[in-house]
Amino acid sequence: MKEKKQINIFIVEDNQLFAMTLKTFLETALRAERSSNFVQRNIKVHLFETGEVCMEKFKEINPQIVILDYHLNNRYPDAADGIQVLDWIKKENRDTNVVILTNDDNLEIAKKSFKHGASDYVVKTETQFDKINYSLANLFKIIEAKRVAKNYKIFFGLFLFLFALLAGVVITIQLFFPSIFK
Repeated sequence: MKEKKQINIFIVEDNQLFAMTLKTFLETALRAERSSNFVQRNIKVHLFETGEVCMEKFKEINPQIVILDYHLNNRYPDAADGIQVLDWIKKENRDTNVVILTNDDNLEIAKKSFKHGASDYVVKTETQFDKINYSLANLFKIIEAKRVAKNYKIFFGLFLFLFALLAGVVITIQLFFPSIFK
């Protein structure tokens, strides 16, 4: 079977214990045969403690998904917060899907996150990993749908080009050799 293109996931979280737990959860879900969300996906998870460190690697790796803590500047007061990092990400690559992760179950923060381009908003609760799993499953479907749509667009463009070429050939033959069509 053909191996699928690697999907890179960045976790940007200043709580190292939570970040490692989330990474372990995702990697375990990748190996679990019953987890249909991740089966047969070539996924690599990268951890970053600050948005600044994340952005240093962003251009090099170009992740498809970023799980981003909203309050990155709690531990490092001079660090960029989640919205600033989200803006940097979207400026660099609008197609990167960003899941905002926060302790705040606050509608204003959620609206602000979506306004800045977040794909999803997950509150850290006892069901946070299930919610992230569900969010990632949906993002994988979106990524796949965009890939299929791109392929159809290429196919349709090629079809139109060949049709126009054929029409051009027929018109040219009619102009220069009108007796062929009589």
